[in-house]
Amino acid sequence: MGKQNVCGQRQTSSHHRSLAGPAGAARGPQRPSVPWLALAVLASLLLISACTGPTPELAQQTTRSVTLEVDGQNYSLVSSATSVRELLAEAGITTSETDEVTPPLFTPLTDNLEIQVVRVTESIEVLEATIPFDRKTVRNEAMDVDASPVIIQGGRTGLQEITVRIVYHDGLEVERQQTQVTVLEEPQDEIVMIGVGATLDEVSFAGSIAYISGGNAVILRGATTYPEQLDTGPGLDGRVFALSPTGSHLLYTRVLSDTGRFNNSLWVISTARGAQPRSLGISDVLWADWNPARTDLLQIAYTTALPVDVPPGWEANNDLWLGDVLQNEDAEFRPEQVVEAYPATYGWWGGNYLWSPAGRIIAYGHADEVGLIDTEAADEASQRIQLHRFTEYNTRSDWVWLPSLAWSPDGNYLAFTTHSGTDDTALTFDTWVADVTGRVAGRFIDQSGMWSHPHWSPAINGDDGPESRIAFLRATNPVDSLNSTYTLWLMDQDGSNATQIYPPVGENSRFPREQQLMAWGPTGQDIAFIFDNALYLFNLSSQSAFRITQDDTIASRPTWAPYGAAITTDLPSTTVIPPTTGTGTTEDLLPDDQP
Repeated sequence: MGKQNVCGQRQTSSHHRSLAGPAGAARGPQRPSVPWLALAVLASLLLISACTGPTPELAQQTTRSVTLEVDGQNYSLVSSATSVRELLAEAGITTSETDEVTPPLFTPLTDNLEIQVVRVTESIEVLEATIPFDRKTVRNEAMDVDASPVIIQGGRTGLQEITVRIVYHDGLEVERQQTQVTVLEEPQDEIVMIGVGATLDEVSFAGSIAYISGGNAVILRGATTYPEQLDTGPGLDGRVFALSPTGSHLLYTRVLSDTGRFNNSLWVISTARGAQPRSLGISDVLWADWNPARTDLLQIAYTTALPVDVPPGWEANNDLWLGDVLQNEDAEFRPEQVVEAYPATYGWWGGNYLWSPAGRIIAYGHADEVGLIDTEAADEASQRIQLHRFTEYNTRSDWVWLPSLAWSPDGNYLAFTTHSGTDDTALTFDTWVADVTGRVAGRFIDQSGMWSHPHWSPAINGDDGPESRIAFLRATNPVDSLNSTYTLWLMDQDGSNATQIYPPVGENSRFPREQQLMAWGPTGQDIAFIFDNALYLFNLSSQSAFRITQDDTIASRPTWAPYGAAITTDLPSTTVIPPTTGTGTTEDLLPDDQP
């Protein structure tokens, strides 16, 4: 039988050549010669090599071309590494726990993979900042209402240390987070004594004013003497709070529970004494308001959202619904959907909306655009008209800045705030006016501020025909309008004669930031507004402001009726412009005399 060789093949010979030499030679303890040993080893290696065959494909190394961005440099590398971690080690790049590597270190290496290493560092800074003092008012009935205010304690700013954590990406600052505030010196309030006299109890006006006071709905019917509380039920959230055009009904929202989540419901109540509230069966409402052109068959529009568990607590549907609110208390509310959804920038927050005076058209404002919605459009293509686009403002937080809107009495012009420039973090905000018939838009108020909230008055008869005015807030520090205080200004409908009307120049200002901070009266001669958490009434004829609420309860959301078709039946129909490419023309409309 033959023997198996090392390769598994059968040998044909069983004879082996002895390393001892020829047969018959003397035997003894001899070492084999070196050449024979070398030949034997070489033969064995060749035999093993022949048996093993070629190297398997999986054992061969594969190289890949990748790009690496790190420390301000870009590299094109060819590597046989199998993961991002191995590549960085091969390239001699070390990373810390705070550095951001994209894609992650465990990612397998593939051809044309782009790898970025961002160096993340932090620093702590301690800054000193002043604490503004508050202005408190003491009212003295013994002093005449026209007497000059008397300062009985001067105000003094305080001092605080603010510890700030600053995060850098590749040496550039990307985030500031306030971690601690230490008050070094408390501020001292300024206390001013003013006269109230007896006239404050006798202020009269046209129509009715409703407002929220300490969580309750209060209505004043033509005078401040007898404020009445409406039985709206608990949980007014203030998101919707509006009198109907004739003042016959109040539309409002109530929270459904006290869980802290966004969840409300839409209600209506007659303003007649003893009336009871009625639910419209609509929940999770972001905006709702009355059609100002409807006085008999009342109509409302509204938008909704979905409650979520992340800030701000809702995700807007960006829809639009219309529905008639019948006078019959037992009538079912049957709304119809006009807009199913709109893919807006930062659309999760929602938008601002405002009915035109003649109804039918609803203006809208989203984070980077202002336009019109035709509620009676024949098709979806002609339903939306875009008036103006701009760069959205990045709040770097869980809220979104939106333009505030104001219609002229004839419905031909729309005033709105806009974020100016191309930098989405710049605190540059102007007020613009658009001619909705000619689709021309232009800057009307320079650097008015992000919370300027223009409000257009009803028309009054002037020497040259109907006239109107625009009331608006102006930032006292326009380069930081986010944190600035604001003052109340008034200008003519063409933007001229802009004048600060409240508070007097030099006094501290305390206006809220929400858009529904003021409301015009039906005569166009009175403005109700919130100042320092109280309700005031300013009369243009006397140039006098009267504080209506006298206690320390917080007042908000004034709404004044009648308005719209309830004060005039001669409203022209708003012209609907067929949609075209682009957003119309723009030009500067700043008056020569505007400060």
